Amino acid sequence: MLARLEALWEQVISGLWLIPTLMALTAVGLAWLTPYLPLDSDEPSLIWWLGSGDPESVGQFISALLTSMITLATLAISITMVVLTLAASQMGPRLIRNFMADKRTQLMLGSFLSTVIYLILAMRAVQHAGEGDNFHHLAATISMLLSIGSVFLLLLFVHHLSRSIIADTLIQRIGKSLYYTLDEALPAGSHEDGQDQEARLPEDEAAALSLSEGGYVEAIDYDQLKKCAAEADVLIYLDFRPGQFLLPGGNHGQIFPASHGSARLQEKIENCVAFGGQRTPQQDLEFAVRQLVEIALRALSPSVNDPFTAIAVIDHLSLFLAEVMRREPARSIWHDDQSKPRVIATTIRFRGLVDTALNQIRQAGQRPDILIHMMDALIQLAEQARKPRHREVLRDHVELVLTDGQRCIEDPYDLAPLEARAREALGLLSQPDHHISPLPKSF
Repeated sequence: MLARLEALWEQVISGLWLIPTLMALTAVGLAWLTPYLPLDSDEPSLIWWLGSGDPESVGQFISALLTSMITLATLAISITMVVLTLAASQMGPRLIRNFMADKRTQLMLGSFLSTVIYLILAMRAVQHAGEGDNFHHLAATISMLLSIGSVFLLLLFVHHLSRSIIADTLIQRIGKSLYYTLDEALPAGSHEDGQDQEARLPEDEAAALSLSEGGYVEAIDYDQLKKCAAEADVLIYLDFRPGQFLLPGGNHGQIFPASHGSARLQEKIENCVAFGGQRTPQQDLEFAVRQLVEIALRALSPSVNDPFTAIAVIDHLSLFLAEVMRREPARSIWHDDQSKPRVIATTIRFRGLVDTALNQIRQAGQRPDILIHMMDALIQLAEQARKPRHREVLRDHVELVLTDGQRCIEDPYDLAPLEARAREALGLLSQPDHHISPLPKSF
């Protein structure tokens, strides 16, 4: 159930409506509170910072502001739709979520919406003001301040949206979100990885685990699964991970022993898995990587032909892979309080992440500049590779890039630097141990 709530919350915070709705409710509360706010003077019109005039003139003033603010809010929404359309066509439709989840965009749109709502309610309150009421001075002042602030926000809004569709800015933003997902999937520190490597599925007869719901797996509550398995005294094996698409009624895992695989237990297991109609980066580290890869693939398409964007993507992906190498592998075994394995799950591994990050870019970028830059990135990763499994994966990709370069680069002048870099990378990866050389003091 917690996984489903987390998936629902992820959809809420990534939508465009949450913050504007909260700000609109705040505007309603402010409009309701305005008539009850005390004034320190019997002659409010003499206070220099308060709006002046009788209720009728104040009502006309707020009405004029309301007309202008509705036009301004419509303009802001139109600009947002144009930017989203451009982003979908140039960067990819799956990246629209990053624009919608941007908190600054939500705050600015919420400011325009809340100002319009306050002006509507303030104008209504002023028109129905009774004899002796003088809150219209305060209402006029608040309306004026909100409108002036919205004009300045419009300039900031246009500036922010203009920068948001620049490829480098979008790549950097997705790179930051990738690190948030990395912290969830591969938290820093140990997680009893030694026990994970020793755990094996028992040879007992197992009951098939079949989920009645299908779709993309958005999140899995492994801790709750562990509790369910401990209560039923079983071992649960999940043959899927977040991000995969499952068909309902398929073979999705096993329950050991088979005699304990009751329908009630399978229902509890299914409640720990959240499904959705699309992939999300909540626990899906591979999807977050694919967002960057999609930008590179579109940049390398013949219609766009922007190798510099692809090179920027390779840089951020290499930065991400270097951080992955510094962390422990993804947790795949969950033990109970007696150190007995209760849940075994398939998880993304380093080879899978490197394949996802580099394969499609390498296949689409069959040209000297892309392959040479990818080899440069592999050299930097090779300098930081400490574990044999990391070196093996990087060695395979060095050979793949070199093979592609030898096949598609006909000019020996362009092929020579690629081969030289490949020799350097293979030399680093063949050393039993190596350390990063410190920078000279004069650097």
